Amino acid sequence: MWSFARSAVRAYRSSFIGSFLIVMSAAALLSANGVLMESGLRGDAPLLTTVAASFAGTAILVVVLVVASTFASALRQRNAQFALLRAVGATPTQVRAMVTAEVAIVFALAAPLGAVPGLFAARLLTPVLESGGIVPGGFELAISPLPVVGSLFLLFPTALLAARLAAREVTKASPTAAVRGASVEPSSLSGARRTTAVALLVSGLLVAGTPFIVPGTLGSAAGATSAFLLISAAALAGPAVVGMIARRAAHATRSSSNAAVMLALVNSRGFSRRLTTAIIPLALFLALGTVQTGVNGSMVDAAGMQLRAGLGSAVVITSADGVTTEQAAAVASTPGIDAVVASSTVPAEVKVDSDEDLGGLSWEQTGLRVVSGGMSGLVDVGVTAGSMDDLTGPSTIAVSSESLFATGKGVGDTVELRFDGGAEVSSTIVAVYDRGLGFGGYIIGESSLPSSDREAAADVLFAQGSADLAPIGLQTVSVDDYVDETVAGAASQQELGAILLFVLIFFLAVAAANTLVMLTSARRPEFVLLRRIGTTRRQLASMISVESVFVMVMAWAIGTLSVIPALVGVAYGMLGGFSPAIEWPVYGALSGAVVLITSAATMVPARIAGRARNR
Repeated sequence: MWSFARSAVRAYRSSFIGSFLIVMSAAALLSANGVLMESGLRGDAPLLTTVAASFAGTAILVVVLVVASTFASALRQRNAQFALLRAVGATPTQVRAMVTAEVAIVFALAAPLGAVPGLFAARLLTPVLESGGIVPGGFELAISPLPVVGSLFLLFPTALLAARLAAREVTKASPTAAVRGASVEPSSLSGARRTTAVALLVSGLLVAGTPFIVPGTLGSAAGATSAFLLISAAALAGPAVVGMIARRAAHATRSSSNAAVMLALVNSRGFSRRLTTAIIPLALFLALGTVQTGVNGSMVDAAGMQLRAGLGSAVVITSADGVTTEQAAAVASTPGIDAVVASSTVPAEVKVDSDEDLGGLSWEQTGLRVVSGGMSGLVDVGVTAGSMDDLTGPSTIAVSSESLFATGKGVGDTVELRFDGGAEVSSTIVAVYDRGLGFGGYIIGESSLPSSDREAAADVLFAQGSADLAPIGLQTVSVDDYVDETVAGAASQQELGAILLFVLIFFLAVAAANTLVMLTSARRPEFVLLRRIGTTRRQLASMISVESVFVMVMAWAIGTLSVIPALVGVAYGMLGGFSPAIEWPVYGALSGAVVLITSAATMVPARIAGRARNR
């Protein structure tokens, strides 16, 4: 069986090369993320663990869909071979064993070639991690075999299950029925597949409405996952949907004299399963980039809106080196300045779980906004419970409603804080507020800081009034300019997320192009037959062009429709509006990439195959 599997790999090397590249890329992606996760856990870097875990959720979902789609596509093209084996006496068990052996051969070669470099490629992110404040300077990433083993445990069962399902139609039928059905694709869906698709569709629409019930970051993040549920529903229902649309298009153009158009639409109708495996990766490519950038952009915009709405000061006073205590006192006594609120951010950790067995996972890294002198009517954080006037007492804290979500805590309860020096403080909640994106999740008074941190310089002063502060080394900016600068800084802090997103999108682009190349290359006998019966190269090129346009439109439509419910919910939860939170330049670039990938990955292989002469 193993020798037969090796022969099949050599004979169908074009399909296996595509699967090899996807496995190698997926293993590299997962092992690199595993290094970040393990380093965060071992090195007591909770923020790194949080970032890696957040990315892992999306990455695993994408990788599983892509790997399963790739192997299913590669194995489905060989149904005729499997049917022939059944006809000459091979049992279903032998066919399944051969499929298992082929998948094992690909993984034995591809997974190490991807996973091992991925371990060391993660170190390229160290400068970004340090500049973003995710890890301290000099932090060393942990390198061990665990990420490699984890990626294999995830990828191999996924690929094996997809391959077995692809060959299931042949192995479960009798030998004669297998041969008879190998040349056509069934157009109908099984009852279980239809039910699952409908369930995913309904679940996706319901999840997209989460921000209408739970506004803010948490609701929007949950609502954004609806895009993946809808894409999964489209993947399951794709053959039926693609076949129906192609059938109606063929019916509408039945009077056309253009044979290439009619042939392309009939092909699309008859091989809807084949086209679905090409359409879904492209749709996922468009959806992932659109929804992630939409959520990130909405968070930054919402932070700016909350900050601008909450600042009642006339000016903001800053200094390149921070505002010292002496300078703050001088500003407060300057004629023309009526009130001053000093504000700074102090790194700390907040205890999010009382289970001591979790170790470092019980604490979450955060930034505490420290204010001195009270709010003085200059800062409005949108208090919903309690009073900010009580923040002047020792060991008191104000917490945003999002930070308290699902904790069961409120005014009068306590929050455990741990500062860089190791000091732990139990602070009493005296106020709950809404504008957490703009002002941070936690606010404390200067008297609640450990004594070692109380003399630190303030980041900014919010002041009411106006005066020339240049003589004491300070500068004033308007509230609008300060908000714009803060929003720009917040956008730049998403550098790591942008890099990880780019890597994932690039992986999807490679996967989509690879699938299209595999599918088009596998049609060489079809192109040869068309040439032998008199089809010209121009007609063949026209047919492929129409099919490419069909794939583009379907991928664009599925990708776009899958993100609209999510981004409408995100816009409402973050910004209070109903216009989809789409970053239009990014959406336009991704749409253009869909066109480019589809054109290049179909026309080039088809042109090469179409050069075969009638002989």
